[in-house]
Amino acid sequence: MPATIDPDGVEIVTIKELVDLRDLRIVEIGCGNGRLTFECGREAASVFAFDSDGDEIGKARAQTPAALRQRIRFEVADAAQLELPKGEFDLALFSWSL
Repeated sequence: MPATIDPDGVEIVTIKELVDLRDLRIVEIGCGNGRLTFECGREAASVFAFDSDGDEIGKARAQTPAALRQRIRFEVADAAQLELPKGEFDLALFSWSL
């Protein structure tokens, strides 16, 4: 039986209490199936989300709502191997990825 991560939705509520996501350029490290990505993407200017698990990225791409496809980009990548350009992002999210 797979684990349910944050079934009460407390994580995104807490993030939104701490940070105003509106118009931010976000990078999400270890995005999995896009659980947080979609929530952040509703308010952010853009979200670059990546994960080393190609199957999870495939699920995320397939589940991306049409209204968010212009703002969210999913990639298969390893955080230890990827070089992110300096100054391109306003916020980095790293959740449940260890």
